Amino acid sequence: MKQTMRKIIHIAAIACAAFIICAAPASAKMAHTVKKGETMEKISFAYIVSIDDIKKWNHLERNTAIEGDTLRIPERSSKPGNDRGEPSIAVSKEEKKLLAQLVHAEAKGEPYEGKVAVASVVLNRVESSEFPDSVKDVIYEKNAFSPVGNGTIHAEADNESKKAAEEALRKKSVDYLYFFNPETAESEWIKTRKVEKTIGNHSFSM
Repeated sequence: MKQTMRKIIHIAAIACAAFIICAAPASAKMAHTVKKGETMEKISFAYIVSIDDIKKWNHLERNTAIEGDTLRIPERSSKPGNDRGEPSIAVSKEEKKLLAQLVHAEAKGEPYEGKVAVASVVLNRVESSEFPDSVKDVIYEKNAFSPVGNGTIHAEADNESKKAAEEALRKKSVDYLYFFNPETAESEWIKTRKVEKTIGNHSFSM
């Protein structure tokens, strides 16, 4: 009887431990030491984590980053296309910057929704078997985006473009593979694509 009870207690203990592990939050934490000239916005963009989340994890009320401070950053492990605002595609810091620069060059003057959609098109191409499999290769694919050809891709992205790129990396807003401005597009082929959605001056299609 005692042996049976011990087995029951042992099994219950294992089950309890397993439950605790499975139920633990998926957001482990990493540390970031604030460097000279860094802002909360730059740190948020680098880690694809909102400023509000950084403040929450560090019990901060201020929106400024102080040089030398060590901040706890939520580290999210996620599956593609989830609904919890977590990254769907792994990209390097260089690619995040490049994506924001493309958004800035392609969607300058467009509504914020349109900027997020432009970034989403790039990410959709990364996931599509019809295109290269990295953000950098998609953007630099021959004749894919006019800012690469005319050099405007190298201009510094504004804050809204950075925010739009970050949002798209967390959760894409559209499923389309192409976008174009019907008034300025030089390609006759792109104009033959069926327009699925229009945001600002851009038409989006599959």
